[in-house]
Amino acid sequence: MSSAPKRSYSVEDFSELINSRLQQLEGTQEARQRYGALLAILRQQVDSYRQRKSAGK
Repeated sequence: MSSAPKRSYSVEDFSELINSRLQQLEGTQEARQRYGALLAILRQQVDSYRQRKSAGK
């Protein structure tokens, strides 16, 4: 069991992480079918969150 502290991600870091994972999956058909849609939904949620947050300023 790891005792390393949890790293907190900014929205920008999380968005970049999602995008990098999507790019890695683009070359793999099976992985794209399994995980691509889920990651795309997460990216949409993050984008929506960022838009709401910037609109509230």
